[in-house]
This record gives sequence, structure tokens and C-alpha cells, in this order.
Amino acid sequence: MALLKIAHPPGWRRERAYIFDVLLSHFLGIDYEAEVELRTDIRISAVGGEEESELILSDCFFQQDDGCWLTPQSLPPQPLAKWDLSALGSDAPLRDLLVEEELPIIWGAPLENGEYLVRNDSGIRLGVDIFGSSFFMLTRYEEAVKPDRDRHDRFPAIASLAYQEGFLDRPIVNEYLELLWWCLKALWPGLERKQHRFQMRISHDVDWPLGMAYIPITAVLRKAVGDVWRRHNLGLAMRRVQSLIKVKRGDLDADLYNTFDWIMNVCERQGLQTAFYFIAGHTAGQIDGLYHLEDEWIRKLLRRVHERGHEIGLHPSYHTYRDPAALNHEFQRLLATLEDEGIVQQRIGGRQHYLRWENPTTWGLWAEAGLSYDSTLGYADHAGFRCGVCYDYPVYHLQTRQALQLVEQPLIVMEITVLEKIYMNLSREKAREEIEKLKARCRKYNGNFTLLWHNNVLIHPLDAELFQVILQN
Repeated sequence: MALLKIAHPPGWRRERAYIFDVLLSHFLGIDYEAEVELRTDIRISAVGGEEESELILSDCFFQQDDGCWLTPQSLPPQPLAKWDLSALGSDAPLRDLLVEEELPIIWGAPLENGEYLVRNDSGIRLGVDIFGSSFFMLTRYEEAVKPDRDRHDRFPAIASLAYQEGFLDRPIVNEYLELLWWCLKALWPGLERKQHRFQMRISHDVDWPLGMAYIPITAVLRKAVGDVWRRHNLGLAMRRVQSLIKVKRGDLDADLYNTFDWIMNVCERQGLQTAFYFIAGHTAGQIDGLYHLEDEWIRKLLRRVHERGHEIGLHPSYHTYRDPAALNHEFQRLLATLEDEGIVQQRIGGRQHYLRWENPTTWGLWAEAGLSYDSTLGYADHAGFRCGVCYDYPVYHLQTRQALQLVEQPLIVMEITVLEKIYMNLSREKAREEIEKLKARCRKYNGNFTLLWHNNVLIHPLDAELFQVILQN
């Protein structure tokens, strides 16, 4: 069979072209051609040989009027409908493709019989708007509409549809994709899909590469007191003071926060390449750290990371998320530093400091600056699938209405998110269970499990142990 033919309603041609390309070409690796027809649903058929079969899908999201675009009226009504797949009976293999038997329907409508899937002689009818729902999640559409922000001007997980409807811990776009593939394969058994491979993506935002060297002595001593009274860890307090003494005598490598070689050793034992994202500017003062790329110790660290085969990336400072000049300046500084050190990488990406991100502004700035990928899109306040997917994907600018030359590598877990009191506040055991659950769901779809762990958090032995456990298997 040569390719699939998609007939879709008029309107929203750029948006449709984008989501067809992401789901069918990038994710499934299927050739297709699309054309406009006067219809209210989407019809997929085969070109050549098996034209009698067809897949009819609901088309709801893109049926809205132009005037509703990026307005509250264009958001899905809540509570969402849910499709209980437990009643499918003989189609049990379809249920097994999903995380749970009950599938939230972001956009869609039940068919005449009240079900969401009907098979007949002509093919399959599906009441789930897979393309519209996936577009909604991948573009982070709701974040360009809802005004909710936290104290760092971030869209919080608790304001998201996924959190409110209980599917933030599910890669729902992957589930929709498997549902689409199941239908396509049922109709055209000769179809073959692109094969994905599960990957662990480990990264580290280098906010504080050194602690004792940059922080005033009084601040270090206060932290040591906190180790004893709040954290009940005399050993850590003693290590902190010993580190301070050595650093003040000129041995920067003895800094407690210098866990970089340990991180690389741990990752290499698991056959993993890790990424370190460095701050290259200070738009907000000390909140952007106290080091500079010109520091000789930092230069040595960059060379060591590169020599060991790991990745160097950009960690744009606090105010860059909607400042094109500042972002471009910091990227160019990093590039110049790498060139000075003879470091060559095929691509450079990174993550915004404090996960500050504005839709679609920040994506646009990254693409314009020439960065290859972004890995900011995970929530600070709750771990899970902010984009609804565990695959990398090209991004879309909702205002200019065009696909960008930028790839999103969704962030699934940041260690601070699960451990800190101001966020999920989980015990280390509960945090391990939560992280392993999310990792297993990435593995189920042969996706990418992206984990952020700060180098300075690894000073506690139990945190270091947890990090090593997560990297196994």
C-alpha cells in the first residue's frame, strides 16, 4: 500500500497540517496526503488497492469559529467525558494499549449508539477527536488562554486540564496515538509504523556548581546549623564545614556541590549520556547563580564534561523567557565559550531557569535564536506529562500559526518537584514510587523519560542513593 489519504473539513489548514505531520509522519512514520472536502469529520482511506475501507474520526476542536481562537470559549467543557473501554469485549488488545481502561475525551462526541467506536463493513468510526485533542496538548493551547500564574509567573499544574481531570500522570497523546494506530492497522494490516526505543534522558540545571566558593561563610555556617536542627543530619553539617575549610584554602574541587564527576560516573555505569545546562547571564542577580562562564574552574568543568562524552547546554537566566535580546546574548556567550575551548557539538538545547515559560513567546525566542531543542515543559508543582506525550516533537507557534524549527523534549520529573515541601512533598520512598510509575509509562510507549536532577541536591547521601536507584533498569 503506497500511502494514506486524509480528507478533512475546510479551515485551520496550517494547524491540521501540523498535527497530521506530527502524529503520522514524526510519531508513526506513515506516508499520507491530505485534501480538503466539504465534510464535518475526518476520513482516512488508502490510496490504491484497499480503497473500500475507511476510518472516520470525529472533528470537534477545529470546528470552532475563527473568533474563538485563543479565547476561553475555545477550551473543552468540563468535566470531560470518559470512554470506558472495559465493555469492548473481544477488542481487549485495544484496552491493553492504554494506561487505564477509562480514557478521558478532551475533544470528541459519542456515536449514535452512545459508544466511541463502531466497526462495520465499510470500516471503523471513532468518536474521539484524536487530531484536535493532540494539538490541544502538544501546543499547550490552554496555557495561551488561561491567566493562572504562580509567583514565578509560571502556569501551574493545578490550573491544567490534565491535573483537574486526573490524567497528568498519563501520556494521553501516546494513548490517543495507539488508538489511532490500532484502527489503522485493523483496516490496513500491511501498514508498518516507525519504531521508537525507550530512553532515559538525564539532565542537570547547573544553578550552583560550587557552593562554598560563592556563598558567604556566614551563609554556609547557617546551612550547617540547618543540617543539624532541621534536617537532623550531623554528618552533612560536618562535611559542609570541612568542604568550606578546604575551599577557602584554594581547593575548589573539594566544594560540596562539586558532584559532577560522581554524576558522570553513575550515568556512565548505566550506559547513559547526561546533559549539563549552564547559566550564561544574570538578568535577575543572585537568583541566576554567582558563577560566570569566564571562571577558570567552570571552563575546566566544561572541558571535562565534553571529554567524557556528555552534553553541554544552555540554562537561560530568570528574565530571558520573554526577552529576545537577553536570550540571544546568553546563547551567543555560550557558543563563544565552547568555541574558545575547542568544544564542538552537533546541536545545543537546554532549559529555562526556574522553568519559566510563556506560550508561545518562549518557543518563538528559542527558535529565532537558533537553539535545537527545549526541555522546559514540565511543571514545577507536580510531576507528569505536561505536554501529554513522552516523545520529542516539533513545536507550533499559536500566534504566528506556523511550525517552528525547534524540538520539545518534554520534562517528566524534576527532583525538587517531588521532594520539596512547597510542591508535592513526598517522602523519598513515595518519590521513588511516583518516579518509577512515570518512567514505566514512558517505557510502555517506548518513549523518552526525561529527568532533571540538580547537582547541588545530590549532597545528601539518601538523595544520591535515590538518584542511582532511578537510573537503574
